Amino acid sequence: MDKKKKTRNIYTVWFSTIFRWSEENGYEELDGITEIDGVDPTFETASISKAYSYYREHKDDLKGDGVCELLTREIEVTDEEWIELLRKEKLDDSDYSKYANNKPLRVIAWNCTYEGLSDDLDLAIDELLVVQSENFNMRVVCNKAGISYSTFRGFKNNKQPFSPIKKYELLRCMGEIGKESWDEDLENMYQLSKSRDKKW
Repeated sequence: MDKKKKTRNIYTVWFSTIFRWSEENGYEELDGITEIDGVDPTFETASISKAYSYYREHKDDLKGDGVCELLTREIEVTDEEWIELLRKEKLDDSDYSKYANNKPLRVIAWNCTYEGLSDDLDLAIDELLVVQSENFNMRVVCNKAGISYSTFRGFKNNKQPFSPIKKYELLRCMGEIGKESWDEDLENMYQLSKSRDKKW
């Protein structure tokens, strides 16, 4: 396994109360929320798909003036260290703080309410597509989806415009390819094989 450090991302869904708002900058003064209905709502993971799913499910949980943000922070890890982080359902600061670099956090989605008004921004679909594309032969995926590979590369590498519908079509195609290589019967065969291995 490659021992070279690579730049990866940790994703955090964070909730805050808004104390001050300006028309120019939006929310300015925040205080982190550590409890909603008796539970700490903060969620940290190495998986963009898990983070985005959690964000979509909980972004409206706040009552009153507040914001739910999906943040990403860069870390520097080997492949082995990264796999260990991915295996954990939920992360704590102590799991990744030693790998953190000094880059600022990026906000890739947020949903807020303040004095009866609401606003939101969601760029997480871009992050999801770019990160998940590392696991696929995107030339094949683009061909299957009927989308120009060079257009996708321009979006991924040079931030060139790429329509939302094409992003969804590529993600949908990735999901279909994943389903083609795995089904319930294979899962049952895998579990049976695993149980046999334990006996031996």
